[in-house]
This record gives sequence, C-alpha cells and structure tokens, in this order.
Amino acid sequence: MEKTRMRLLAFSFFICFFCGFSSFEIQAKESQTIAVEKITSKIYGAKPFKISALASSKLPVSILASGPAVIDQAGFLTIKGAGLVRLIAIQNGNNQFLAAKPILLTLEVTKAELTVIAEDKTMIKGENTPELTIEYKGFADGDSVKSLKKPASAKIIETGKGFLKKTRIVPSGAESTNYTFKYLTGVLKVNSK
Repeated sequence: MEKTRMRLLAFSFFICFFCGFSSFEIQAKESQTIAVEKITSKIYGAKPFKISALASSKLPVSILASGPAVIDQAGFLTIKGAGLVRLIAIQNGNNQFLAAKPILLTLEVTKAELTVIAEDKTMIKGENTPELTIEYKGFADGDSVKSLKKPASAKIIETGKGFLKKTRIVPSGAESTNYTFKYLTGVLKVNSK
C-alpha cells in the first residue's frame, strides 16, 4: 500500500513538473548577415565619407576602425593619415537573432602630392647670394611645413655654357609620411652692376 502511494506521488510530481515546462516555448534564434558597401582606395586629404552597412535583420550595425582613421556613430570615416585602415562591421544580435559573422575590410589611403616650388630670385653680380626660399602647394587637413618630417631645402646649380648658361634654384630632400613630392625649380637671375 505504501509503495503504491509513493509511486502515485512520484508520477504526480513528474506530470506537474512536465506540465510546468510545457508552458514555455523554446524558439531557435534566426541567423543574420551583414552587407557593407564597397569602399575604394582614398588619398590623404579626402573629405569624411559615410560607410554604409546593413544587417539582414534590420538591426543596427556597428563599425570599428583602426589605423590612420576614425569613425563616428553615424558611420562617417575621417582619414587622419596615409596607410592601411582596417574596419570591422559587427552586429551582436538580440532575443530574436544570433550575432552576425563580422565583416573585415581594409582601406588603402595613399599619400597626397605636395608641390615644392623654389622661388625665383634676382641678384647683382658680385653681391651676396639672396636667401633661397621655398613655397609649398597642396597641403591637406590644415597641414603646414611643420607637419613634414623634414622640409625641403634648395641649392643653386649652374647648367649649360655661354649663352645657354642658366643658374637654377633646385629644391629637394623633403620627407613625409603623408605626402609625395613634385619639385619645381626656380631661376636665379644675375644682373650686371
């Protein structure tokens, strides 16, 4: 009698336990994917631009950047220098969707061209050579000569002979992580007394 009672209690407990869990619906989360708009290479000095990324779930996608660039919450990327920028797009999911597989992207930022111009000078023959000066054209993002690793210098070079003889002012030697250089020579005109 006691054994039968114990069996009935155990069976009742099992039924109640099972009934309690049957009220919960176990739902499998849906998968999702991320699509990112193709990005082409940029030149240092390019204006900030938006990176578009969409999740198939319609949930917001976060994009993180490393390297010479920063990205804001609206998805606008601002280039800070030449080099390789790495981007990762992520969507961590929610109660309905699994986390999406992250998308990894790289963006090559090439150096901008800076024109280095040796300014023309005039002097009287026999007098001291004037100070050689250089002008720069093409700085980006508020850069100046102080932004260069090494500014250009200029020297005087004579070419040709007789009537073909010319005195040139030749710039060279500038160094920068963000610029390539195009050098334009100047002319030193020597007048007789």
